[in-house]
Amino acid sequence: MMPIHTQRLILRECTLDDAPCYALGVGEYEVARFLTPVPYPYTLAMAIDWLRQARPATPEKSMLIVDLPGKGVIGCVSLLSELGFWIARPHWNRGYVTEAATALLDWHFAGTDAQSVPASAHHNNVASLAVQKKLGFVTTGREMRFSQTLQHNVEHVVTSLSRQAWQARGAR
Repeated sequence: MMPIHTQRLILRECTLDDAPCYALGVGEYEVARFLTPVPYPYTLAMAIDWLRQARPATPEKSMLIVDLPGKGVIGCVSLLSELGFWIARPHWNRGYVTEAATALLDWHFAGTDAQSVPASAHHNNVASLAVQKKLGFVTTGREMRFSQTLQHNVEHVVTSLSRQAWQARGAR
């Protein structure tokens, strides 16, 4: 896979060299608390183990590093069982997630015949839910999921983005 370049970012496959920055970014409590499967504290060894299992990115399934030229790794955007993303706290509120997710979704829909993409977020993760809404995701339900960081079940808002809504968004 060639890296995907956006206006400000480079989305690329992860390498083990990314582990220190990955661990620092996802390991901050304010990031980890909204990432249901991520334990806290998050260690370098955990990052190495996670990145080791990454497979080559395809439009169907991918985990891509979000690289900000001049700053390095600032987050991750993925489409595994659902759309997922995180951005290191120093880079919040700058539109990086929307920019990265838009590029990933463009690549996904262009390279597959998938009719929809699922996503979810903790019910109180206002920022992630706002990004999903901005991208065109609509709420399809709610469910409880166990949070490794919080060590209890958390209500999740489940959303979906249809190919038709994505294409209509691009036509505007």
